[in-house]
Amino acid sequence: MAGRSKAGGDKAKTRRRTTATPGQRAVRKAAGSRNHAVAGEETTVARLTRELREARHQQTATAEVLKIISGSTFDLKTVLNMLVESALHLCEADAANIWLPNGPVLKLAASSGHSGEFKRFAAHNPIAPGRGTVSGRVFLEGKTVHLPDVLADQEFTGTGYQSRGNYRTHLGVPMLREGRAIGVFALTRTDVAPFSGKQIEFVETFANQAVIAIENARLIETEKHRARELAKSLELLQRERNNKIMNLEAMVASIGHEVRQPLTAIASNGNAALRFLGHQPPNLDEARSALSKMVANSHRASEVFDNIRALFGESNRAPEPVDVKELTLNVLESLREELGEHGITSRAELKSRLPPVMGHRGQLQEVFINLINNAIEAMDDLTDDRRILQVRAAPSRGNTIVVAVEDSGPGVDPKQSQAIFDAFVTTKPHGMGLGLAICRMIIERHGGQLSVSPAEPRGSIFQVVLPVGSREDGARHGARHAS
Repeated sequence: MAGRSKAGGDKAKTRRRTTATPGQRAVRKAAGSRNHAVAGEETTVARLTRELREARHQQTATAEVLKIISGSTFDLKTVLNMLVESALHLCEADAANIWLPNGPVLKLAASSGHSGEFKRFAAHNPIAPGRGTVSGRVFLEGKTVHLPDVLADQEFTGTGYQSRGNYRTHLGVPMLREGRAIGVFALTRTDVAPFSGKQIEFVETFANQAVIAIENARLIETEKHRARELAKSLELLQRERNNKIMNLEAMVASIGHEVRQPLTAIASNGNAALRFLGHQPPNLDEARSALSKMVANSHRASEVFDNIRALFGESNRAPEPVDVKELTLNVLESLREELGEHGITSRAELKSRLPPVMGHRGQLQEVFINLINNAIEAMDDLTDDRRILQVRAAPSRGNTIVVAVEDSGPGVDPKQSQAIFDAFVTTKPHGMGLGLAICRMIIERHGGQLSVSPAEPRGSIFQVVLPVGSREDGARHGARHAS
């Protein structure tokens, strides 16, 4: 029985079967091999082209990041945002994040591709290190974690993040410094689509760059802190030097006032003794020798004190016009960090147009610094948040300017409101009792007054009253105190 062809009936019977010769088979085989080789070469070229393109993109992103890091206006936030943007595009992710530690938890430091809802959720729900989330697991173990499908992972509990981020595939890479995780670089995809080995390598490179940026920012901040501390130390040393100079000046002035009278008496008695030598019988040799020594020593003592006073010759300089508003603002600015460190809020109420006072800028500056430092110390023991420093300056009656320094501390005992301006009287455990005494001496030398009164509802008000005058008035004032 004759068979039927599936192709269609009796026509198949007439089809003659031909057999290729060995030469034909060789030609066909060679053609097939060439076609296969060409296809393979095209695939290789496409792969190499893609890898070259990715490498160029990574190189460009790296160069841009390193350029920013090495710049003088380096900003860490800008670098982190650039890194997540580059990683998102280069690795074909849907979102990218950088998590940095904040105390015991991880907080979102940079993000790209996520919705505002996700970011708000992250702001109120920081990630704790642990195996429940990819970033928490990476930070805990210090190793790369790649979950092709987070919902298939039995330990994954970060559904709050997953539902708001709408992701399934999650990659987390540790940002390591000296073998310890200091952050996490994370990428996600909405579909179950694992990242390739090359893409994971890219993310690890970006994570290393983030570490460099963070370390650079830390070093810059450390140097800035050291510079601030150095500047503060120099300022304190200068202030201490000025205080010591003024303290010495006050001491020398006091000693000179107390000792000059007995020295003058010695000279007078010596001169009287010399007159007695005219009486008979005189002891000329010993009397004249002793009395000459008394006179010479008395003059020498006066010369010593005059020389010491000459070392502190600022009081002999001609007074100059001083802008009280500018001086007060400069003092507040110089103490801004110290006020911030003590949690003190400063308020300045300075009239826009204040006439200048005639005096010595350095001495007046020291007075205001001393008064503000006293206010800081007075409020240092407060347990509540009401640490307020108020500085006011305004014209007053009698052609004067009033500068008031008010604190919210415990206040000054009314019984000591006058005594605290006396030398060596202090309310501080380790104070010398010279600061306010020198302040009063300087203000009175400028023809002004320094007083203290209670503030409401608590605290103290130290009030400085300075006369306003012209250059001529100041010159006469300076000459009067130099005489």
